[in-house]
Amino acid sequence: MAIKTILSSTLLVVFTLTCFSVDAQSKIFENPKNLKVLPEDISPKELSNTMRGFALGLGLRCTNCHVGEEGKPLSSFDFASDEKPIKEKARLMMQMMNEINQTFVPKLNQVEDEKRVAVRCVSCHRGQQKPLLIEDALNQALASGEPDAVVNKYKGLREKYYGSHTFDFSISVLPSFSDNLLKEGFDKEALELMELNQTYYPDSYYGNFVRAKALQKNQKNKAAIEAYKKALELNPRAGFINGIIEQLSKASATKK
Repeated sequence: MAIKTILSSTLLVVFTLTCFSVDAQSKIFENPKNLKVLPEDISPKELSNTMRGFALGLGLRCTNCHVGEEGKPLSSFDFASDEKPIKEKARLMMQMMNEINQTFVPKLNQVEDEKRVAVRCVSCHRGQQKPLLIEDALNQALASGEPDAVVNKYKGLREKYYGSHTFDFSISVLPSFSDNLLKEGFDKEALELMELNQTYYPDSYYGNFVRAKALQKNQKNKAAIEAYKKALELNPRAGFINGIIEQLSKASATKK
């Protein structure tokens, strides 16, 4: 899985760098036309780096914003054209980014300009056109109402993006998301996600604890007790779990 992700990312970088190395040879960044946000006196090198930043930061190709045919020399593109609406959206996003960096960042970070951390396209987009967090993507899947939609969405995103910076697949993400699902009454979906989480992080205290809560909510008390015991084993300081185990054990004995 990791090799596949690395290869996919490498191919995108290769395609993008190839695109701009050809551009440099054909001097397409000299004397640009119709610049409305970027400075008119921008150097060819700076313009090339800016376009490369857009492509890599948003996972896009030149044809997404500019009029031209994929695979054709970029010297044949009409870069001055405003035919594609996404180009105007890009300008608005650039203006927003400039406003943040020029007006708001200095108020938050009182240091010299050269030491100040600036907001860039990639800061939010992280290689995707629509800058969703993984929680956003999972909530969209949940809203579809389709069986196993949330689990399948997470598995698909992990298969495609694991190893990149696009989505967060760290140890606490699924437990935190599933814990919120339990609070909202999505007990079945929460348990499905936590069973999936076990395949990735079987020795996570938080993961085992939330899995135990999900099992309990789904009336699987015997399995919940074992999961709570596992969580307590992983984090002996969580002594409150003993009380939960005792209550569940009594409830199970009463039912018998």
